[in-house]
Amino acid sequence: MSVDFFRALSFDEVKAKSDRFLLGNYGRPIARAFSFGQGEYLFDSEGKRYLDFHCGISVTNIGHSDADIVEAIRDQAERLIHSSNLCYSQEQALLAEALVGHSFPSRVFLCNSGTEANEAAFKLARSYGQQARGGATSIVSVENSFHGRTTAGMSMTGQSKIHGGFGPLLSDMVYLRRNDQDLLRKEFDENGSSICAVILELVQGEGGIHVLDREFVRLARELCSEYKALLIVDEIQTGMGRTGKLWGYEHYDIIPDVMSLAKALGSGLPIGALLIGEEFAPYLGKGQHGSTFGGNHLAARAALETLRIIVGRELLENAAGISEYLFRRLRLLRDRFSCIREVRGIGLHIGVELDREGGALVNACLERGLVVNCTAGNVIRIMPPLNLSLDRAAEGMDLFEQGLADFQAQGR
Repeated sequence: MSVDFFRALSFDEVKAKSDRFLLGNYGRPIARAFSFGQGEYLFDSEGKRYLDFHCGISVTNIGHSDADIVEAIRDQAERLIHSSNLCYSQEQALLAEALVGHSFPSRVFLCNSGTEANEAAFKLARSYGQQARGGATSIVSVENSFHGRTTAGMSMTGQSKIHGGFGPLLSDMVYLRRNDQDLLRKEFDENGSSICAVILELVQGEGGIHVLDREFVRLARELCSEYKALLIVDEIQTGMGRTGKLWGYEHYDIIPDVMSLAKALGSGLPIGALLIGEEFAPYLGKGQHGSTFGGNHLAARAALETLRIIVGRELLENAAGISEYLFRRLRLLRDRFSCIREVRGIGLHIGVELDREGGALVNACLERGLVVNCTAGNVIRIMPPLNLSLDRAAEGMDLFEQGLADFQAQGR
């Protein structure tokens, strides 16, 4: 079979080849093939422009094709893309130093994705439980959470739809109701000696943009300290400025023991990280875990430049201001459109809960040139870039309002 290895394709060609040759495990609810991005805009294979309020599921937090990111990737690609983790790496060393300097930990493990970061967190927690906690193996999670699709990631996830169809998952997982302080305290009172860790997704992204209560999170911190269990914070989606602060845990005035990162860390290049406090680092020691590609020269360079941009360009301040505007507009829309049940979230991590399935609203927005997505069946997830201007925020809300008008009319 003769194959043209790269050429421009129409959308119909992209779809046909994807349907024919790819596994088919994705539903592709955003039925477009994007071929170019610039700033807050995406352009599809037919040349139509879209305002991106999706950011690749909170990955392109500084928009598309940022000149400094492009130059850093180009420069690094010309130098060295990959050697291996059997060697030292300048890019890894600088990235780890920057992550430590801008958060709590003293050690960093680099990998390729969020679920791999949580896999490492699972192994760290179990190793700590075996060596320092008398064989403790129980990990406490929260219902409706999402921590990835590896075996450990699925097991720590508090959603039956993620568990189903694979047979028995890992044992000794406990799922508590979100924000139920009494249940959390009861679990520690009755089983504290067997708990090696608590893992929290501070904003349940895939679960529908539910923000954990401050009191619940702070109680988890207190109980973990009291019983000497690890507090693992999953910041795969909330980290790198998505909540209006660099890290979501800053909203709670706590310090976790372990934090998992990915998504926006590399501005689209695959990289994940596990940040670990000093006293717990020895429990995932030499030879106990690893990754062939994790934190290779190219991905680490992109991540270092991304962190520099978010911290150095005052994007967190901009995100906080744009967040205030978007919430104000969305709450006005809620008062006008009966199809909106609730508007919730934090920073630029926003969910609009509808009274029915939201796929039709995603399509209505796409037709008008706005990219959003739907999670948990009926929650529209709005996640624009952190450097969005007020004018573009207003444009996005105008397009969303037009989509809502069509969506509400369809439901009558």
